[in-house]
Amino acid sequence: MRRLLVVLFALALLACDRGGSGPCGPCQSQTGTGMQNVALPRPPRLEKLAVQRVDLARKRLVLLRASFDSGKATLDDVFAAFREFALAARDSGLGGGTLRDILKEYRDGVLALKDVTRERMSKGAVGEDTFVRVESLVAEAEYWLEEASQGR
Repeated sequence: MRRLLVVLFALALLACDRGGSGPCGPCQSQTGTGMQNVALPRPPRLEKLAVQRVDLARKRLVLLRASFDSGKATLDDVFAAFREFALAARDSGLGGGTLRDILKEYRDGVLALKDVTRERMSKGAVGEDTFVRVESLVAEAEYWLEEASQGR
């Protein structure tokens, strides 16, 4: 059995080496110019759904902010809508300036909500645990923005 495994391993190595154009799939390095660095185009339907998801998340955010201003939505609802908006942009494959703009909007929004939370905490309306949760959302927003700014 061991001999069979050694022979199969040797054949796999020979197969990778015979192409002449460089190593094959699993043998490619992470820094090489292999297929793992080639982005395949997305099907039009997937692209349309991605844009629709981001647009609907933005619409929900706008509506919830208005509801919050009129006292009909909670602060948690608005935080959730901001995060949903950012996640929709990240998960939908947006990139470049579009993604950075959305993530900047997310970061700026949670920073503004952090100020509201701080004010509520000073009045005793929310506890320190709520403020720490908000700080973690700010850290997440900063991280995602920095990641997008570096092109990751």
